[in-house]
Amino acid sequence: QKITIEPKGNQMKFKQTEFTVAPAQTIKLVFDNTATSPSMQHNVVVINSTEKSVFRRVGEGGMQAGSAKDYVPEDDAILAYTPMSKPGETVSVTFTVPETTGEYGYLCTFPGHWATMQGTMYVVRE
Repeated sequence: QKITIEPKGNQMKFKQTEFTVAPAQTIKLVFDNTATSPSMQHNVVVINSTEKSVFRRVGEGGMQAGSAKDYVPEDDAILAYTPMSKPGETVSVTFTVPETTGEYGYLCTFPGHWATMQGTMYVVRE
């Protein structure tokens, strides 16, 4: 299954703030950076939680990780992530969804974006 996410114009927001997948399914998560402003570099980092404290930790950790690590910190909460994309670029990651049903968050870890660029991946048995 292929899931495509885009930014909401040149805002620090995802256009798609949720998607639903089946447990243990392999998905291709595509981020199509349709933004036009040069400052709107984005990625999609999927985490194993929807708690605000985990969003904050991973989001702020992105700044410390820096550009050499694509602003992705080393954190046990991270399940998968796309590379950083510049406006006009499309990036993707293929990963296996957790077997445990529930809600998993995703965010952009470019510095300053995590607070408003968040979404939820719902893992649901059909």
